[in-house]
Amino acid sequence: MAKDDVFTFDTRGFERSLTKLEKTVLPTAQAGFLNGIAFGARKALLKHADATIQGKPTAWTRKGFVVDKASPESLEAVVRIQPQQAGYLTYLINGGVRKAGDVGATPYDVLTDAPDDQKNAFGNLKKGYLKRIARQAKVEKTKRARLRAKRDKLRAEGKSVTLASWNSNSNGKPGVFFGRIGAQKGYWQRAAKRDRDYKIKLLVRMSDEAVYKPTFKWDETISASVKESDLAKAYSAEISRALRKLNDG
Repeated sequence: MAKDDVFTFDTRGFERSLTKLEKTVLPTAQAGFLNGIAFGARKALLKHADATIQGKPTAWTRKGFVVDKASPESLEAVVRIQPQQAGYLTYLINGGVRKAGDVGATPYDVLTDAPDDQKNAFGNLKKGYLKRIARQAKVEKTKRARLRAKRDKLRAEGKSVTLASWNSNSNGKPGVFFGRIGAQKGYWQRAAKRDRDYKIKLLVRMSDEAVYKPTFKWDETISASVKESDLAKAYSAEISRALRKLNDG
């Protein structure tokens, strides 16, 4: 009767290698894999933003698209928008109603339009334009009130009010005011009253609220990006990269 051959293996070294593989290579590869997907989605979202946002997004808006990277210790990668930019973009992504006091609105009104020559290359209002107009209107309102009081006093004294008129104190400038004319509310430039031109000009249109429909396809863009990726190839590449890193170390 043949004697059974007995083989004995010391598997401790293999178990240590396997443990190192499980604890180092796989989590590193998984983190890299997730980050690749996330950054690919961010790239797709920025491309979609270029095609969706009128005039293309500004550098400030683009900086809002960020990735919270995964790590071997935390296998989760997140594509998100920074809070300040999110306050502006939420209406494009989710739709909704922007009201006074919301991000992108003043404490009292929502800016809805302005002359094209006061917009930048991205279709947004030029920096400082609204503040300048608002400040001008406030100064003028105070000045007109003082002149009005001065005219009342001169009339009471039976004197001419010519020197207390707006035209005599404005260097020929028509002036600016805030108000509602018909259905439109905003900052207006008064009629110049020269050459029979009595038209007033809307400088900034304001509304009580602005209604937005969703135009930015956030979820759909991310899903399409993932579907278009060769996930098996990407994961294999991350495994190879993690193994090289392990061997080099």
